[in-house]
Amino acid sequence: MTILFALLLAAAPVAEPACTAPAPLAEPWTSWTQSGRAQAGAQVQGAPALMLGKPVVADLTPADYVQFAAAPGKGAKEGHGGLFTLSLRQAARIGIALDGPAWVDVVTGKVAVESVEHGHGPACSGIRKIVWFDLPAGRHIVQIAGAKAPTIRIMAADAKANQPVAAAN
Repeated sequence: MTILFALLLAAAPVAEPACTAPAPLAEPWTSWTQSGRAQAGAQVQGAPALMLGKPVVADLTPADYVQFAAAPGKGAKEGHGGLFTLSLRQAARIGIALDGPAWVDVVTGKVAVESVEHGHGPACSGIRKIVWFDLPAGRHIVQIAGAKAPTIRIMAADAKANQPVAAAN
């Protein structure tokens, strides 16, 4: 009987704790809760720029009206979408964080860059997902597709911001 109870207890789903306040975030996401607004672009020309470390709440467009730079990986004709530019002075591993369900691609030239890592944000942070890309220096297009809501919080961050700075001799 004790073994059966232990097995049932181990198999029971663990409820996640309710969030009563936003969790403090570590670098590079410390500015995630700052305010900023933007209208995501419906075409590459005129798309607003994402600045590393500066989140924005973006108004999206129904996906049927977005002229994607490359075919989105998923959900192109469903929900809402939008385009942003991201310029880098040097190559970097860049994370794109979103607060809601959506597909995120980064396009360099006319080619979608394959992601190198993805996962959820910290518990109670408001970050639903983070997708990481190794990007060369230059101008890139960040495209959102398949978002269920007409707005989404988005932020780009450099992975180096998460590394401690070495002491100078």
